Amino acid sequence: MKRLSLLLFCIFCVSNTPLAAADEGRDIDAGFGEWKVLFDGKTTAGWQNAKPKRQAGGKNLWAVEDGSLANIRGGVNDICTVDEFTDYELEIEYKIPAKGNSGVYLRGTCEVQIFDSFGKADKDLSKADAGAIYGVGYVALKNAQKKPGEWNKYRILHVGHRITVWHNGVLIQDNVFQDQFTGSAMVVYPRTQRKLTADKGPIMLQGDHGKVWYRNIRIRPLCTAKGWTPLWNGKDLSEFTAKNDRRAKKGLLWAVEDHAFTNTSAGGGGHDIWTKASFGNFLVMYQYRAEPKIHGGNSGFYLRDQWEIQIHGPRGGGKRESKHGDGALYSYFPPARLSNNGKNRWNTMCVKLVDNKITVWQNGILIHDNTTVPSRTDNHRVKPPVFSKKPFKLQGDHGKVWFTNMKILPLPDSK
Repeated sequence: MKRLSLLLFCIFCVSNTPLAAADEGRDIDAGFGEWKVLFDGKTTAGWQNAKPKRQAGGKNLWAVEDGSLANIRGGVNDICTVDEFTDYELEIEYKIPAKGNSGVYLRGTCEVQIFDSFGKADKDLSKADAGAIYGVGYVALKNAQKKPGEWNKYRILHVGHRITVWHNGVLIQDNVFQDQFTGSAMVVYPRTQRKLTADKGPIMLQGDHGKVWYRNIRIRPLCTAKGWTPLWNGKDLSEFTAKNDRRAKKGLLWAVEDHAFTNTSAGGGGHDIWTKASFGNFLVMYQYRAEPKIHGGNSGFYLRDQWEIQIHGPRGGGKRESKHGDGALYSYFPPARLSNNGKNRWNTMCVKLVDNKITVWQNGILIHDNTTVPSRTDNHRVKPPVFSKKPFKLQGDHGKVWFTNMKILPLPDSK
């Protein structure tokens, strides 16, 4: 398994110490995507004037200052990456002076606001404060902005049209759905004059407001390499079946809701669903949210219809999960670390299955490492073969659960 080595991590951090002590041990398998450094700390290579026909006479008035990427003064041009991206994880650090104002534009079209909101109470935050999806109503859940002149960090997960943001390690946007342009977005990609959509574009940094500095900028394209395909089409449930469950004789008791899909009848009145397609070895990514007030938020994601990755309302209070708790390989192995985002929050799972060895990352944190489960998790008397091809099962006869952004990369079959 390819993982980011300690050596490369240290090389990356020599000149600029990142703020992410809480992010250690987070790296997922390279098959999901590999990190790319967007700013080398020495030059502005890889960046361009984002709006050359409208700003700074087409010039790029940004420079390297003490190892940081900075506009030479406030009120100059915005800049964007030469490369464009679809789905990704982005890490970026920034610093602003008192009353500072800037923004990180995802795909060049959607702004995560940067603003001097230090000291403002959470209840008083607005759609123009730090961490907001600017202007569209997604106010930051908490105010994590540091004092003017101190470095801050955004970690951003952008998959499909859903956005999750951590600000200095604090979750402030919870997988919100945003497919519209925000104010001052790019209209065209400058190299080709291609009209931008909300599906693909560069990373843009706002420089036409106040003075701002950026550093430690890197991106990991997620599940975009050749071979990755959606497990859910994002529109309907035509790729799933209830098999012969009598409870679904009039149709699936699952439905598309708020750009996700969910079981419409929980508990004994509900039923499980399976993918119509079967899979052997694979990498798979999915996002889920459970409602703990309905049967504890109890559900599960079954690999090859035999090994359950448990979904459950988290225990909270910093307590370790049990072998029946959220993220467990049900009835056998609890998650190695606490990694759930909290009650009623979305979680992102990355799973690798080769033969009967299971590796799981929850929200980027390794919780099962090449683990072998000796039997079915729901019937310890049945020992599955080392390799087989079977569908995924999503449990719907217990608690209320939502799924979205499901993608898979089939790996070579075992002999």
